[in-house]
Amino acid sequence: MSDRILKLNYDSPSEIRALLEMMGLGPRKRWGQNFLINSGARERIVGLLDVRPDSVVWEIGPGLGSLTSLLVRQTSRLTLFEIDPGYCEYLQMAYEKENPEIVEGDVIKTWKSRFSAEAPDRIIGNLPYNAASAIISDFIENDSIPERMVYTVQQEMGDRMKAAPGTKNYSSFSILCQFGCRVIDRGVLNAGSFYPAPRVSSKVMEMVPLDRGNRVKDRDLFFRLVRDMFISRRKTLRNNIAAAASARFQHLGKEILSQAFVDEGIKLETRPERISVDEYIAVANRLAGQGC
Repeated sequence: MSDRILKLNYDSPSEIRALLEMMGLGPRKRWGQNFLINSGARERIVGLLDVRPDSVVWEIGPGLGSLTSLLVRQTSRLTLFEIDPGYCEYLQMAYEKENPEIVEGDVIKTWKSRFSAEAPDRIIGNLPYNAASAIISDFIENDSIPERMVYTVQQEMGDRMKAAPGTKNYSSFSILCQFGCRVIDRGVLNAGSFYPAPRVSSKVMEMVPLDRGNRVKDRDLFFRLVRDMFISRRKTLRNNIAAAASARFQHLGKEILSQAFVDEGIKLETRPERISVDEYIAVANRLAGQGC
């Protein structure tokens, strides 16, 4: 492979196409592969991560390495999680000198073994649209939140991450994100910032840890409660409590579940998207002593 290809111009769709053709690869829709060709955006995103020379950094979905090219200049403790074997092959050649650790496979299936050895200080990723919520949720639910995370996600998902109670974008995913982190909207990236251009705009979202987790008696119970209350988001709590009581909360029953909300001053006619993160925490803590 020529030095010209290994020193890829990440701003050039024509060079990216040439490399993909030479390696028999291509942007794969099922993995949401879109390459960030906006150099100013790349600099800004990596700058938000605030990497120090000794920082342990994980990059999720590096693709051909447009962010990697900046990260290797800032830390030697870089791990790349890439699902596509072809891109792993290219990264190994392109960054042979810097030698970041490359982990092939689905990050949700592979990160825990690396975490046990050396937890990251920073996580960054241009996340595939079809997997972003699952990836972010997996870190938060497993209480594995580094000092800072910076993700590029679909604009609608970024709006959900930041949404306030009572708004149309507020969801169980909003609660999950805001339970674990302070979520900061760092702005929109239009479709032209990527090759191939996606059909929607993206957002850059910064996440820094909060201490809410220390106030929850049972994390698993809290996550189950939130998800079950959003089974039918347009229905009232009363309806969703009845459904939860016949499924994952069958051992408690409808009366105990209902009373926990009432004791927190929450009317059962309320819809789940009108309840704050702290209110869900309070209800979960009441249930934690009920044999959950």
